[in-house]
Amino acid sequence: MADPDAQGSGFMASVGAAVGAAVGGVLSKQAIEATKTEARKLTDSARSGGFAISEQGADEYIRVFREFEDALDSVKRKLDTAGQEPKLGGSNYATLISDRTRLMASGDEQSYETQLTSLGEIVRQAREAFELAKKQYSRIDGEGVQTFGGVRA
Repeated sequence: MADPDAQGSGFMASVGAAVGAAVGGVLSKQAIEATKTEARKLTDSARSGGFAISEQGADEYIRVFREFEDALDSVKRKLDTAGQEPKLGGSNYATLISDRTRLMASGDEQSYETQLTSLGEIVRQAREAFELAKKQYSRIDGEGVQTFGGVRA
């Protein structure tokens, strides 16, 4: 990919518009809300003991969720410049394109910034659910050892 600094603000505006369109098209508000609901259910299940996973199994999921969170943060930082006003000229058309580009980047609930933030919340909730489930597994496993510790098959 070309160096964005060498290409100027027009390059960053086109990147911002493309990312905004892609994220907005894939992550509709309804899809985000439905996924948030499912992540809350997973967390509630882990909290109530309905979901438990071994330390080894949970650690891999937790690692992947953390990497995903880091990647989302990196994308948000790199694309921050897309929310800045691109220098496209003073014509009515240039002003319209400039305004739409900023709006897609960080102007409303359908902007890529909002969508990436929502996605980050979902990933964080899922990671926390696995952290809780790992604790539940340890607790259940410890209770089993206390109850059946002397029993051998």
